[in-house]
Parts: sequence; C-alpha cells; structure tokens
Amino acid sequence: MLLYTKTHSLKLLTKAQSASLSRTTTPSRPILHIPKSSIYPLGAGTSTRPLFHSVSWTIQPEEAWVVTSTSSSGGAKTSLLQALTGHLRLQPPPSPSDGGLFPFLSDLDPHDHVHLLSFAHRPRSVGGAFYDFTARYGAVREEDKRTLRETFFPELAKPIHQLAVPDLSVHSADAKGPNEEGVSRRRRLFDKLSVELGLCQFLDLPVIALSNGQTRKARLIKALLDQPKLLILDEPLTGLDVSTRGQVLSLLQSLHNDNSPHIILGMRPQDPIPEWTTHLAMIRKDGTVHTGTKGEVADSVTGSVHQGWSPHPQTHHKHASEPTEAVIHLAGVNVTYGDRKVLKNIHWTIHLNTRWHLLGSNGAGKTTLLAMITGEHPQSYAQSPQLTLFSRPRAKWATPHLHARIGRVSPEMHNAFPRRRGMTVWDAVGTGFEGNFVPHGRLRVGYGTDGTQLEEGGEEERWRVRRLWDVIGALGPATWRGEETSEEEAKAFAEREFADLSGGEQSMVLLMRALVGKPPLVLLDEAWAGMDDGMVQAARTYLRDGGLEDGQACIVVSHWEEEVPWGREDGVKRFRLQNGLGTEE
Repeated sequence: MLLYTKTHSLKLLTKAQSASLSRTTTPSRPILHIPKSSIYPLGAGTSTRPLFHSVSWTIQPEEAWVVTSTSSSGGAKTSLLQALTGHLRLQPPPSPSDGGLFPFLSDLDPHDHVHLLSFAHRPRSVGGAFYDFTARYGAVREEDKRTLRETFFPELAKPIHQLAVPDLSVHSADAKGPNEEGVSRRRRLFDKLSVELGLCQFLDLPVIALSNGQTRKARLIKALLDQPKLLILDEPLTGLDVSTRGQVLSLLQSLHNDNSPHIILGMRPQDPIPEWTTHLAMIRKDGTVHTGTKGEVADSVTGSVHQGWSPHPQTHHKHASEPTEAVIHLAGVNVTYGDRKVLKNIHWTIHLNTRWHLLGSNGAGKTTLLAMITGEHPQSYAQSPQLTLFSRPRAKWATPHLHARIGRVSPEMHNAFPRRRGMTVWDAVGTGFEGNFVPHGRLRVGYGTDGTQLEEGGEEERWRVRRLWDVIGALGPATWRGEETSEEEAKAFAEREFADLSGGEQSMVLLMRALVGKPPLVLLDEAWAGMDDGMVQAARTYLRDGGLEDGQACIVVSHWEEEVPWGREDGVKRFRLQNGLGTEE
C-alpha cells in the first residue's frame, strides 16, 4: 500500500485559530451511520438491482476515511459519495431514532451542513449544452475580465487588478449575506486559507489567466468558507502538482483534526492514500463495500488497494529514431496578460512519430501553451509568424480545420462537451472525425472534408464506421475488466447515452473521440481524470500497442510520471515549463 507522507513544512491553522474561525467542537455522536442498507437510484423499486448492497458503515469523530474502489468498479466511488448527499436512495433508511444518516448533526439540516465537492469533472447538474471553453484565453471580452476574487469571493472583493472591470467589483459593504460578525469571521478564514494554499498573488487576476490547479484551490477555499460540518472531496489531488498536493493534504489534515470540518476523501485506486487517514471504504466490483481500518481492508483485498501504477511493459518501441516531418513549430512564442508574461520566447518543435511529456507546476503555462498549439488562444493570430501548425502559419488556418487535425482530451474539453439527451456514445465518438461537438451525417460519422454528406456506402464512410467500432471495442467496458470484447457488449455500450455515463466512462469515451480519426497530433491533458485503474490500464495498453501509429505525434500533460504510457526507453521526450520559460530535457 502506498501512503502519501507529509513532506512540506507549512504554517497551518492552530487548533485555537481553527476553533475560533469555525466555532466547531468535537462531536460525540457518529459522523455517519448506514445500518446494512442497500443503495438504489432515485425512483428505482426494490426489485431493481441495487448499486450497492448490504452496506454497513459507521464513521466515528476521531476517524479519517478514504473512499476508493477496486480496479474494475467503474464510477462506483463517485456514486457512493453522491449517496451521502441525497442523490441515491438508501433502503432501509437510517432510523431517525438513531440520529439518521448523520447522527452528529442532531436536528440540523444535512443539506446545509454536508457538502460534496468533486474535482473529477463537470457535474451533471450544470445542463446539457456546450459552452465555449476557449473564452478563458486572452481576457478579450468584458465578462472575461472578472477576477478570481470577484468570481469566487464577491463579498470579500477589494480594489481590483488593472485587467478587471471596475463595475463588476462587489464590496462587502454592499453584499447581502451573513451578519457583520459572520463576514469578519469569513474574511479571517479567507485570508488564512489564501495564504496556506498560495493564492494571494492570484486573487486579483482574471480567472481566464489562471491555471486549472489554481482555480481548483479557489473552489476548495470557497467550499471551506461555507463552513460545512462535513466536507466530502472527490479526487482532490486531480490535476495538482507535487508541491500543491502536499499543501492541500496538509491543510485538510489540520482542518480534519479540529473537526472544522470533518473530511471524507474519495480517491482513485492509483492515488496514494494520505498517511494521516485511518480507515478505508473499499468498493468491490460485486457491489459490496468493505469498511475498516486501512490495515484490515488491505489485508482482505491484497493486490487491489493502491498498489500504484503498473510499470511499463518490457517490450519497447523506439519513437522518432529518424528525422520526420514537423507538425508543430514554435519559434519565439510569447503570451502576455497586461504586464504579466505567461509564456516567454518558447521554442519547441514537434515531429511526427514523437511522444512528449509536457511538465510544469500549476500556473506554469501548460494550458496556455496547448491553446496556442490548437489555435484557440486569441494571441495565436498575433504570433502567427512564430507559430507554424502543420506546415502553415497559424493565420493561414481556419480553426475548425485545425481541430480536425488534433485529437484532444483535456479538463476543459470534458467540462464543455455537451450532455444533451439523445447523444449516444456512438455519436460522441463520431464527432472526433471532424473535431466538433455535433454529430453529423447519415451514420453519425461526420461530413466529408468539403462539408457535404459522405457518399453512401463509399470507401470513406465504410472506413469511418469500421474505425469507430474498432475503437469502441478496443477501449470499451470489457477491456476495463481485462476481458475480450463481445459484439453484443460493444453495441450495448455504443447505444448508451453519454449524459448517463459516469465521469470515468465519459473520460474514456472522449479518449476514443480523440483517437478515432487518427489525427496527426494527439493531446492528452489529464486524460485519466475520473478513470479507475482498470480503465487506465486498458487505455495505456492500447496507446502503447498500436492505438497510436508511427505517423502520429502525441503530447501527454500530467503531474504523475507514471501516467505517461511510454518511458524514456521508448524515446519519450520531456518539455518543461517554469516561470514562463520552456526547456527540452
């Protein structure tokens, strides 16, 4: 079992400060009590097969719990956490005479005091439409100039950054909300948390200028400012660099120890378990949940508890041993927001048949660099003389034509992808042929390069249909279990609605989408977010064993070395961003 050991020396909240800020005391009754209940979707009858059965789970105040799953349990972790916030039905329900589901709350309403914050991906509740994730770049529109402080903490806003719009600022004197004492307490907590998580210097910058990791820290602070009594965090380490993981886990340990609030963590099987946690709720593939101390659970499920990532296979395929065509060439690219330089004189050439690992801490500029490569960043046009994409200057490309040549998975893509009713897995994967978000064509495999219907029964249409089935079969549910895919299972998965899939399943479908058209460039930015270990192993195996061909280049963005499907022995190169500067390693 891997344990995450605290290695960072931080100035954390003292017990006295934490108690003063949150006004909490250690509860004497259990935090959570589930008395051998089965868990069903809302509206499902008892004749329906439960998602989880015979769950017995009690959390005492002094215990620190992690919820995780075996390698083939799909989205079970997230589902179990959602059950704690009323999104699923417990049968029989916990008895009110025993204090209900959360005995420590007594007569308090759980909806006001139990919060779930998921970092896995976009929640289903936000709607089914696509939204323009490229608007985060450039601070061009007025609404894009809203600062981090104004967006997440409007009642605490102060004089704002020069890039922000003055009339968007909301000052505490004008804000409606808690009484004066409550506002003062929130402000002290806000200041303290901003220091602990290193956000102070970013609070008055536009949100669009910040990294995914920085905005995730802001979401955590916002959740803590609501001062819940129980905070459930799903995949809190997703997308965080090594230093930030230590900051976040150390802060959570301090808050949990003082019950301000009590913390439950949802972790992927491959994530290291924080050293300070004491208990595990392990979800098995048969729908049972084994609960107990870390030692007890580890002893009972040997081989499936956080063993880390599997090493790369011993068979290697050296990439780019001979000079190949350049698909991307950056010759002195710069990106600035006002007087803030995000990218400084970047030189980087990506050839066909090369594999790259793009590294850098949160805020180093990785997302901005990828936006320049995809042509989505407004400043890519101004940088056209220094930015050559597929043998042409950026300005010579229509953006939709670029998208058809780049297969991509990213947090922005996942969050923006439409969840409209009626869009199936087949439809979602099929949009990858054109790189758009709307299924086109008779067979939902896109239009031709001229924007017209493909010839019915023609060679291109037949190839796309075969290719779509190949990808669904190679990365579908059977492969997550380490089994051969049957035609029936592949068809059943292809017909499922994208909106009904778990976060991990959606991530896998978007990976299929990125690969289906065999584009010359594939970008995998946090591609494994939300996936369980079985999914990750299936994806890595596919990518190593022919899923990417010699005529394709690939960039993997990850803070975890082990997430890169290839090793140095396979010819993988590194490009590191630090303080806006890029270096090849």
